[in-house]
Amino acid sequence: MDSGEQQQPTLAQLDTWCEQALSSPVPEQREEAERRLRYYFPTFSETPAEMSGAHGFGAGQQQVMAVFPAIKGPADAASWMAMFLRQSSRVFSLSYIVRRLRVLVLNHLAVMSNDQKTDLLGNALLGTIQEKFLELPPFLIDDTARALALVMMFTWFDLPESADVVDTVLEMAAASDKHQILALQMLRAFVEEFNKELPHRFISRQRRVVVTFRDKQLKSIFEHSLSAMRSAISRLSDPDRGREQAMVLSQALLVQRDCLAFDFIGLAPDESSDDAVAIQIPSTWKDIIQTDDFLDPYFDGYKRCSPPVSSQFVEVLVMIASIRRSFYMESVRVAFVKRMCSGIVEILTNGIGLDDVENYHHMHRLLARFRCIHTLIEIEDSPIYRELLAAVAAFSLTGLTLYEWSPNSIAPLLTFWSKVASTHDMRDNANAEISGDLIASTLPQIIREYMRAMILATMRVATGETLADNPLENVDALLDSMALVANIARSSYEACAPVILEIFREMAAKYQALLNSGQAGDDAVVVIEGQLAWPVYAVAQCISARQPYKSLPEDDRLDAEMFATGLELDRLVQQRIQSSITAPPPESLELAFLQMYQGFRASYIGEQNYKTNAVYAKLSSFVGLKDSSSVLELVLQKVLFNFRTWSSQSLVIQRSLQLFHDMSIGYVSVRQVAKLDTVKLLLANHSSEQFQFLRSIDEFKLRSQYYAGLARILFTGDATLSQFSQFMQPWAQAIDRLMGLSDAQLAQDSVRAELIRILRDLRGFLSAVSSKTNYILFFDWISAGRMRLVHRCLQIDNDPRVQVAALKFLAEFVYNRTQRLNFDVTSANGILIFREASAAIWEYGNFILKSSQPVRDVYKDRYKGVAVCFNVMMRLITGKYVAIGVMPLYGDTALEHAYGIVLELLKKLPVSDVIAYPKLGKATMSMLEALLAKNNIDLVGLDEMAYEQIMRLCVEAFDHAETTVSSHACSVIDNVLTSAIEGTDSGKHANAVRLVRDRPDIVKYLLRTLLNIVLFEDRPNDWSFSRPLFCLVVLDGDFALQHTSQIVQYQHAERREELIKALKDLFSAADFVLTTSNRDSFTQALTHYRREVTSKNLILMVPTNQTLGATVDIMAHDTTSKMSGAQGPGGNGDAKDSEEGAMAD
Repeated sequence: MDSGEQQQPTLAQLDTWCEQALSSPVPEQREEAERRLRYYFPTFSETPAEMSGAHGFGAGQQQVMAVFPAIKGPADAASWMAMFLRQSSRVFSLSYIVRRLRVLVLNHLAVMSNDQKTDLLGNALLGTIQEKFLELPPFLIDDTARALALVMMFTWFDLPESADVVDTVLEMAAASDKHQILALQMLRAFVEEFNKELPHRFISRQRRVVVTFRDKQLKSIFEHSLSAMRSAISRLSDPDRGREQAMVLSQALLVQRDCLAFDFIGLAPDESSDDAVAIQIPSTWKDIIQTDDFLDPYFDGYKRCSPPVSSQFVEVLVMIASIRRSFYMESVRVAFVKRMCSGIVEILTNGIGLDDVENYHHMHRLLARFRCIHTLIEIEDSPIYRELLAAVAAFSLTGLTLYEWSPNSIAPLLTFWSKVASTHDMRDNANAEISGDLIASTLPQIIREYMRAMILATMRVATGETLADNPLENVDALLDSMALVANIARSSYEACAPVILEIFREMAAKYQALLNSGQAGDDAVVVIEGQLAWPVYAVAQCISARQPYKSLPEDDRLDAEMFATGLELDRLVQQRIQSSITAPPPESLELAFLQMYQGFRASYIGEQNYKTNAVYAKLSSFVGLKDSSSVLELVLQKVLFNFRTWSSQSLVIQRSLQLFHDMSIGYVSVRQVAKLDTVKLLLANHSSEQFQFLRSIDEFKLRSQYYAGLARILFTGDATLSQFSQFMQPWAQAIDRLMGLSDAQLAQDSVRAELIRILRDLRGFLSAVSSKTNYILFFDWISAGRMRLVHRCLQIDNDPRVQVAALKFLAEFVYNRTQRLNFDVTSANGILIFREASAAIWEYGNFILKSSQPVRDVYKDRYKGVAVCFNVMMRLITGKYVAIGVMPLYGDTALEHAYGIVLELLKKLPVSDVIAYPKLGKATMSMLEALLAKNNIDLVGLDEMAYEQIMRLCVEAFDHAETTVSSHACSVIDNVLTSAIEGTDSGKHANAVRLVRDRPDIVKYLLRTLLNIVLFEDRPNDWSFSRPLFCLVVLDGDFALQHTSQIVQYQHAERREELIKALKDLFSAADFVLTTSNRDSFTQALTHYRREVTSKNLILMVPTNQTLGATVDIMAHDTTSKMSGAQGPGGNGDAKDSEEGAMAD
């Protein structure tokens, strides 16, 4: 720090730095301001890595962070922040300091005295709000109140003042309307903060506090908001206070909403659906909610207020309607349901407030949630039930036509009627006493109006008459809505299916008339085709919704009629595509057809033998399809037609391939498909240039899915050699032709594209080969001189795509998927595969190391191929289909070449790129874990440079985004160190012993890094970190104790005793001699240590230049220390000083 920074800054300076840190457009200015503010307002929460940055193996002293001399610990920092909070009036300053204070409280509040906590709670945070709330913007009041809530949470059981804060806020509310608004805003922040999940290490403590808060405070907060709401409603007519009362109402309703959304049962709610998540409100709230007039203020307030307050009333009603049914006694529930129904009926009948889109939308949500939670069976014989259904029916028939105004309101409306339909039986249709006649007449109307509204909206969007979104674009939402329509239709199929058919045939007739007119413009045809997607989707979802155990023969016949109608339209569309009309049909219509075929296949041609005679009898009379095979033939022809017609970028191709994939899996399905004439023709002409997506080299996933499906069909049963040879003939001819070209000809653009296609196709085909018999067929085919093409592709130095395609094929070729490469002991296939892969790795590795080609994109041009090389090596080693250990015995250089080039690539790999390119880091660590396994490490031939680089890469991988990668890195270090320690006694692993012995600085650096991670961070894979850490302590236990003692020296005095005890238990739990039982004991001790520090909130502070305490000795009082006599190379007596042999980073 500069000498100027030793002086106390002025308030103006701090205000300036805070403003610069939060708003400066100049990055350098922001960073400098942030650095200065960290110096004066430390949180002691940075990790050692964040504090000191990367440092080399030679950095032996504990890194410390510089802070302002007046700050000796978290308590001083909190006091310093509190003082600044009280003195400053700048919004930027207050916002910055509240956020810093929150971090400090979260991690280090426990080390402060009760007086300091009380001052922070009352004077700093609560006092700031009370004194400055008129000047503060709402967001800053909210941030400060949340920080106050965090202090309350962590001092709840220590300070009686914490629980009293809520009472203080409630008392403050009585002072004026502005104080009432402030109190409600603070209460809302309290509820939200207590309901928010903290980091994992605080969960157990938070849960205990939250349960107490829920039981003792939440109810009073809810009661206060109710009282404030009722009082504000009564004063709305006051012209002098109307605006403030509206603000009170808004805040009170927000508090109620958050109270009702509280996590009452201690589990995270499933928010994946807005449908029927019941609120588990406590029974102790019955005296508040189970009153005769509880709902009256909400409906009264809604009618008297204007938006946005009126929409908040409905939003809270949605929450109230979601309260679990079991909360109410039977008689009370009936009264509650009737009052809710009467309020809804009044609003819907008179259209109160429904001209506002928010009110309108929340009313739809209220209908859906109310019907999802309450079945309404208890009032179905009451007049109010019929009134509700009639009002909702009229509202729905109008609302379904307003898609453009409120598109998100359609789904809740369909949900309401879907729930009504699910409890409605066709036998109830004539029962007027339970409104069966009304439901029976309404359901077909709902379907009709929805379909017509969507058809009209699609036309208006297509013709540019509206700026609304096209409802066909969001396919997932469309399918969800259509599933609700299908549920409604299936409940009364004889009445609803004809409605769908009527609309379908009406639209189809218009379409055919337009085509037959001979004067149809492209735009007009495309518009009506987009509209036709809706009836096709309706047919598809209705067929998909079939339930075999409930479906009647009459329902199956209706399915057949609708499916036949869809088939006729599809044939008409296919004829139109081949006509003179140049514009392609909209994707939405083709996706709807595919959904229809998929639905019929799933419902009537599944893996189980359903009783489907009725549907095929009807289909035979309509379109001549007599059985499932004829339908499958038709479906496959449709898929192939799409392959010929649509481009690879189209979603139609993706869905067509998905349908083809689904047809090729399943024991029964794939066997049915394999017998089809179309499939036999396809297998004989699979590389047809008629398929547009096969012409592209960029759509590997599509090609892979296509050829994987063909492979599964080809190998259904036992494919003969002649069948296999016939299938592979197009590739064989292409490869043989390419092999005859010169290197210069192979490098031409058109030839490179063909190479990529072939390699990707072969890779996709091979990915579906799962048995040894079938793999041997492919192996024999590719080994007949064709593997040479892969090696020649690796020599094409002007196109990394070709090289990567060849390497990825090789990675699939060597992959022992489902044990398909487990050859007989007399077979040399495994060795041949290893030689081919070794040669390929050698060729590509040398190209990378010696290439002078310009690098435009380092990942695509270099790292992508290197990562695949590493994957190839990993699969070769872990496949276990070749005894690689015997290769050096008979002079086979394949192993030496492969390992040598991999090590050279690792040496050239920048350490930081392991994190910068996640796929590269994952491939590197996976390969190293296999390469340096104990049974393989002696074959690798590590030198000191490679050893150092690998350790650096592993340390960098500790911070990889994927936890599995850091676990792999831990395993690599553990394997190397374990081999070195075991080799010291056994005489084996001489190279590993030498490397570890000669580089004690690496051991110390690894020890320091792993101890910092274990002590300062909370990782989900502590088990993985414990394994190499145990080995490191075995190697240099003295340094482990020395470093840990240094860390303890910098901790707060109140924490040291408990921390020393926890660390002493950790280091005394096992004898530091390398055995399995000692490893497990140390891992268990580390888990126990983590549990102890979490339960006691022993969060370590980052060492600073102001927090150094007296020297400590963790094992000072341990007469049975197990740390003495470290085992292995570099142990106690042989250890060099940590600064000897220091290397530059």
